[in-house]
Amino acid sequence: MQKFGKELINYKPTYFDKVFLRRILASFLDILICLLLASIVWVVTNAIGFFTFGITKKAIPFILPVILIVYYIYSLGGRKGITFGMKLFKIDLLNNKNQSLGIKELLIYNIIFFLVTPIGAIFLISIIFPLFNSQRKCLQDYIFKTKFILMD
Repeated sequence: MQKFGKELINYKPTYFDKVFLRRILASFLDILICLLLASIVWVVTNAIGFFTFGITKKAIPFILPVILIVYYIYSLGGRKGITFGMKLFKIDLLNNKNQSLGIKELLIYNIIFFLVTPIGAIFLISIIFPLFNSQRKCLQDYIFKTKFILMD
């Protein structure tokens, strides 16, 4: 038991640990941005719903997924192909040829991401999988043969 504690204290994070941590932080920031946008749309829709006797309130379940899609298409489809969180935490997404992903590749990658993540979260695969491989890659990274790098 004593030896295990010393190993944790003396643990030096690898390059992939740093990438993984920044990737998690960037994801949380992107989620917060999407929640902020969704909250603004929810408030505006409810305000308009007051004047339309609740008709626009029924559109909220259809509007919220559009916010996620628009955010990711706008940010990932831009010149650099990275979200605001990825830009702030200085990470980039590359394919197996060390090139930035094109629009078509980003669209496919995000479709895979949005399919794998909810299913993986239910079975804890998305959370546990990167912790048990040396490069800290998620399942969708292996499927699409991509990697994240630091831009420092």
